[in-house]
Amino acid sequence: MIQHLQKPAVQMLLLLAVVGIGGAAYYVSKQPPSVGGSQPKAKVTKDGTPAPEPTLIAENKTVNAADKRTAKLGGDEQVQRFIVPPKKPPPPTLITTTASTQQKKPQKPPPFPTLVHVNQSPKEPFVPSVPRLFAPRGILIKAALVITVDSSSLQTPVLALVIEDVYWNHQLIIPAGTQVHAKASNGRVRDRIEIKGTFNFIWDDGREYSISGVALDHEKLTDGTFAVTDGSAGVRGRVIKNDEYAEVKILFAEALQGIMNNNQQQFQTIYGLAPQNNTRNAALGGGSQAASAYSGMLTKKLEQDLDFVRVAAGTTFYIYTLDVFEPEMASIAGLKQGSQPVASWQLAQAAHAQALADGDATVKGDAEKAAEAQKAREQQETATQLENVRNLIAKPSDTTPAAAETAPAAGPVPVMQPTSTSTP
Repeated sequence: MIQHLQKPAVQMLLLLAVVGIGGAAYYVSKQPPSVGGSQPKAKVTKDGTPAPEPTLIAENKTVNAADKRTAKLGGDEQVQRFIVPPKKPPPPTLITTTASTQQKKPQKPPPFPTLVHVNQSPKEPFVPSVPRLFAPRGILIKAALVITVDSSSLQTPVLALVIEDVYWNHQLIIPAGTQVHAKASNGRVRDRIEIKGTFNFIWDDGREYSISGVALDHEKLTDGTFAVTDGSAGVRGRVIKNDEYAEVKILFAEALQGIMNNNQQQFQTIYGLAPQNNTRNAALGGGSQAASAYSGMLTKKLEQDLDFVRVAAGTTFYIYTLDVFEPEMASIAGLKQGSQPVASWQLAQAAHAQALADGDATVKGDAEKAAEAQKAREQQETATQLENVRNLIAKPSDTTPAAAETAPAAGPVPVMQPTSTSTP
């Protein structure tokens, strides 16, 4: 039996039955009570006309309070009398009103205190929201240099302009003419300059937006196609040499140094060959040192500025974005981002964490204030108790001699001697 009752179908049927019985009982309780008995049939007279309905006829009659009262119902054909007992005055009762018999007035809820501390710190986990206007990572933004950049001076800023509108999902993300500011990273690589890191976009109205990206080569041929190196890393430039024969000079100086060292006169010693101390060897030794110094100087210059890459103004390149592009994050002076390539969800997460920290600090501060207040109350109560004890010790006794004065003095009680009477 119990196994059948545990089945879901049986339990659902029992629930429906209970609900149906309850509904029927509620429906019956709301119906008006029906009048018992059947309605009497209408009576007719001998000539076939309907008899008049019985009516209540009032009798003008004066009776005493102790007599029985009668009433006549109907006409002459049907008379029904009933006896109404006289009303007796109710006995006098003592009416006492107590708090329990009086009707209680509805009490209003107590008002809230004037100062209510509400902790509004968000305890729910952070859920990032999707930006309304954006472009995903990896879009290619076509730009062109405004000023020439040389690899010999990496402090020269990279200033460019966006040359084509950038759309995503039929929405304009970056309009043409937007300024782009960047900085060369690691100097030259072969015939290119590497530009990667933070790219700062500046709109016509002065709003700024920063994003991380990498500069790629852009080379479009005259027939509308693209070169093989299109999209490769770095911005292509031209290698500039201040001294085209610098390498030849270095080789000649090194060769001259070796010839001079080998033409010196030497003699055999126990430590090996040693140059002879004569004028010829002195001249050859000085020339060898001069050739070595010249070769070192040319090599150092060749590393610094004798050979560098120059990217002329007007050179086109791609900006490959490494972050989600959110143009709505642009603001004057980049205040929203703090001049850093930060996404909107990162700012929201930081704000959420700060709100949590502020809420915890507020709760902690309230707890500390409550503890300090409790400690102050305890100190006040202790000081009050100590003051009461000091007053009790310093107060003199209240014993007075009034009671001793009113009490009778202790002494012997007089005894009344009986008198004897003698009869004559």
